Amino acid sequence: MKEMRRTERVVPAQQPSGKLVLSVKGQKFDVKSVRDVSPFGIGVCIEHHVVKDEEVRLNYQTEAGNGQVYGVVAWHAPMKSDDDSSAVSLFRIGICLKPENVESNLNFYRLMVE
Repeated sequence: MKEMRRTERVVPAQQPSGKLVLSVKGQKFDVKSVRDVSPFGIGVCIEHHVVKDEEVRLNYQTEAGNGQVYGVVAWHAPMKSDDDSSAVSLFRIGICLKPENVESNLNFYRLMVE
């Protein structure tokens, strides 16, 4: 897949300790893993397909605090299951965070990497 990022992202050494939920059109999906994160975007894996250019909300709850950000799906790709090469078990989603919410994005990023 062609690299589309314009800023450096952090690949977490371990998965965030809190609960991360992706909301799309009123539906909520638990994020199964975080691939990378920056104050400008995040890559996640979920069990549902999300359409490119879809507006989304991410909520992160942890003992240290709560964060909420808004973004747009920049890209998506199915991930094949390890046990059956024809079955798709997860979808990778790349999300660009809304640039007008800089303070919220920075707070969210700090929560995610602490």
